[in-house]
Formats: sequence, structure tokens, C-alpha cells
Amino acid sequence: MQHLNVQSGDITLSAYTWGTPPTTGNPKQVVLMLHGFPDRAQLWKATAEYLANDHYVIAFDMRGCGESTPIKGRQHYRYEALVNDVYAVIDSISPHQKVHLVGHDWGGLYGWEVIYHSLANEKIASFTTMAPSLDHVGLFLRKRYLRPTPRNLVQMFDQLRRNALMMFFTLPVLPEVLWRSGLGTWMMRRMVEGYEGVVYLKNEGVEDDAIRYLGIYRSNLFQRTLLPRRLTSSIPVHAVMALQDPFLPPTVFEQCENSTGNYCSSELTASHWAPLSRFQELAEVIRAMSQANAAV
Repeated sequence: MQHLNVQSGDITLSAYTWGTPPTTGNPKQVVLMLHGFPDRAQLWKATAEYLANDHYVIAFDMRGCGESTPIKGRQHYRYEALVNDVYAVIDSISPHQKVHLVGHDWGGLYGWEVIYHSLANEKIASFTTMAPSLDHVGLFLRKRYLRPTPRNLVQMFDQLRRNALMMFFTLPVLPEVLWRSGLGTWMMRRMVEGYEGVVYLKNEGVEDDAIRYLGIYRSNLFQRTLLPRRLTSSIPVHAVMALQDPFLPPTVFEQCENSTGNYCSSELTASHWAPLSRFQELAEVIRAMSQANAAV
């Protein structure tokens, strides 16, 4: 694993690479992985190592997390800033070859914004996501409250229940108290170990990461789900749906296929943190996607 810093405006992003860069004599596909809350690039370590023999893999600590600039303030976590960070990493590390984008949790949610961007056709070869977009979630909910059949209402309230933690993180003060008290870390350990059956390895400073990262909830969650847009991209998309995900069940992915003309999906017997518990299976999905949409 190699470490390097990438500049995105005033923000320094801490990036990591696995494998060797592609060359004329040794061509490879380049994979860029986006993590979620409250993780860091190291979430992808096992997946990246599995792919490193025949891929060049990149991951970075999102702004506010890990070794990246610990910037505070919800205005710094709007989607526009996050998308600019992704393209800054691509321009710095893979300026001449398209990347295969992979997103988990918030990395998947805002990864859709990356492929909607005007630079996507030039910079992105494919997108493998473990999350729909917030627009897709909003459209899923809207469809059900506009047609309130018993089945639709059950699905709508079930999804709202699953997203209760996300909504809690938009509140003032209380989420900060949760993380400063240590309850947030305790909750993460219980969820990861309970759902995935793997040991939760706490990142030093994760509490501060999480408090800064609350800005992504406060700047984007309701703004996107309450006024959902219908956007499209020509980038090929593969949605990986974790069957036991307590937050994003397969049903909430139903709108994804309407956002690209090249869509496929698969199911994974895992919970929310599949990159920790099912990294080999996830890596094979990424490998197949990169081979089917190889960048040259």
C-alpha cells in the first residue's frame, strides 16, 4: 500500500493505492473506492488487496476523516464539494485513464452525483454501488405516499424506520453528545459485530471524524429526499444489494435502473458492512464490472 496526498481546493485528501499503476507494457484497470460513515479508506483494505494483483486500486479518506483535512461546518459537506474531491483524486492519480468507481454507504449515495457530473463520461468507466441515491430514496417514498395502498404504506413506514438513524444525525446537539459520550462507538461495534460477525476495529479518532461528518447528513439528506430529481447518466451501473442490510434493503433500489441505460444488479448475502465480511465476493463483482467496461 502506498500513501499520497491530493489537493482539492483548500482541502488535503489522504489517499492510498494498492497494486502498481498501469503502463503501456502492463495495462490495468483503475478502481476508485468511496467509503461511508463513519469509516475511512481502510474500510476497503481487504477488497483492495484482493484486487491488487490485476488492478490499480485507489481509496481516500473523505474530507474531515482520518488523515484528510479535519474541516468543520456543514457547508463543507455539500455534495458539490464531495464530488469535486472525487474528481481531484482522479485528476491527480489517474489523469489519463478512466476509473471504475465503487461506493459504499454515503460513498454510494453521493457516487451517483459523481456519474451525473459533466466530467463523468471523460473520467468514469463504470459505477458499482451498494446504495441508491438520495433521489432514488425520495422517489421510492413519494411513489408510496401518492398511492397509499396497504402494501405501499407498510413499505414506506418500514423504510422510514430503517432511516431513523440517518434522520437522527440531522438533529442539533444530540448526535454530538452520542459520539462524545462513547455511545456512538459502542453502537457501531454492536452493529458491525452483530450483523456481520466480524471484529469491529475502531479507528483512532473516529468520534471526531463522525462529529465532523454529521455535516453530510445535515447538508444533503432532507434536501435530496424531499425534493427528489429524476437524473440520468450514460455510465454503466451495477447495484449490489445486501439482503440483510438494515438500512438499505433491495426494495429501495427500485428506481436505480431508471437512471442509466446500462444497469444491472446482484444480491449479496450480507448486511450493511459487506466490504468487511464479504470482500472477496464484492471484489469479484468489481472485477467483472471492470472487465465488462474496460477503460483503455
